[in-house]
Amino acid sequence: MQDTLLGPTGMLFIGFYLASLLLIGWLANRSRKEDSLKDYYLAGSSLGSVSLFFTLYATQYSGNTLFAIPGNAYRNGFIGLSVAAAVMSVVLVYFTFAGRLNRLAHQHGFVSVGDFLTWRYNSRALLIAVNTIAVVTLISYALGNFKAIGLLLESTTGGAIPFAAGIVLLGLIMAVYESLGGLRGVIWTDIIQGSLLFMGCLLLFFAVLSLGPNGTAASAATLSGKLQTYFTVEIDTVGFLSVVALVGIGAAVYPQALQRIYIAKNPRVLRRSYIALLVMPLLTTVPMILVGILVVDWLPSLSEQQSENVVIYAVEEITRAYPALSWLLVLYLGAAIAAIMSTIDSALLSLGSTITKDIISRKGRVLDDKSLYRISKLTSWGLMAVMVTLAIILPQTIWALMIFKFELLIQIAPAIILGVRSSSVSATSVFAGLLAGSAVAVMLKLSSYTPYDYSEPLGVHAGVWGVLINVLVVLLWRK
Repeated sequence: MQDTLLGPTGMLFIGFYLASLLLIGWLANRSRKEDSLKDYYLAGSSLGSVSLFFTLYATQYSGNTLFAIPGNAYRNGFIGLSVAAAVMSVVLVYFTFAGRLNRLAHQHGFVSVGDFLTWRYNSRALLIAVNTIAVVTLISYALGNFKAIGLLLESTTGGAIPFAAGIVLLGLIMAVYESLGGLRGVIWTDIIQGSLLFMGCLLLFFAVLSLGPNGTAASAATLSGKLQTYFTVEIDTVGFLSVVALVGIGAAVYPQALQRIYIAKNPRVLRRSYIALLVMPLLTTVPMILVGILVVDWLPSLSEQQSENVVIYAVEEITRAYPALSWLLVLYLGAAIAAIMSTIDSALLSLGSTITKDIISRKGRVLDDKSLYRISKLTSWGLMAVMVTLAIILPQTIWALMIFKFELLIQIAPAIILGVRSSSVSATSVFAGLLAGSAVAVMLKLSSYTPYDYSEPLGVHAGVWGVLINVLVVLLWRK
């Protein structure tokens, strides 16, 4: 295997792509309608179906789609289908509350998640509890992806771009276009990033399927046999449903996902975007699962750590056999960088809105909107600097935080979904349920901690047990 995967042409392509993001940030800044938090964090709250679809797609699919999912499929076969079903279930959860939340957001001018909580519950304790979980989730999400992109650049350039330098470089680029264009800039870059991700996943799948050493027929036979075994012998129904519930409900209440509900022009635009998003796991997640399974026949002895880069190894095998397809590796790396950057910038923008709107604004009532707008830009730079520094200096065990992400995030779902759908739940009951559910999830997770293994009671994730207790407390503890 070559020390440097990216040649001069590949480096030029990646450089052009990154430069285009800076140009988009500048154009988004020129297109702003006013110097306000609403324009900066919500892009004016009038997004159409196409733009909304791309920003949802680019935000929902991270670097895990191109690394963790194929790696898991390489090691465990079709077990990763639960992830595809879970991603599809996120859209179904959206349909239960997103339309009404969109109407409320337009009526009351919500900018942050805290705005809805304050309007609905008027509870400082609940606001602090939900924002604490949101902040922990967003920080762990951003840190994990920062580390991923640093490792990706270091490995693919043969060390020409060191780990720390890669993080600083891309962090600086994101800080520029995010501070210039706010959410509008992020959405415009998401259109490019989402397109790269979509093309990368499909083209890689067809390349692996048709150009591998075993040929199409043998690959199809391999997939058919493994799929039949999975559905007749290996499927763990409880574990499957647990993943679907954990990811489906948890991802639907990501702060950045909720803010994208705010920015849709109307509920009809939301529905159109969600219907399109519903089929994307079949065109993105499933192809990458199949890639991981197919490559087992070519490279049967990869270690667990190496399997996380199984697609890179597969593309190298293809380009070695077919040199004219060397562009495929560049496309894959561009898609990976795009996927990771789109999740980081969305997470940090949501984190910035929480700090600016729910902390600074609520304490600094004398500040006008233009002052808060200027503070929001400084917040973007400050958060990026902190996250870049932490990603570089913290040990690799920071990846362990990712395991707790959905276990905690799902606990805020009753506060959002039940709060939108029902007027009978009270702030006290929701706060009590949140505390009880979070305590159960954390205790179960810590007492049965085994990464990538369903060691919780009955094979159900700790976060799912927690949210069941959470909802039970909310329903039983009436006003």
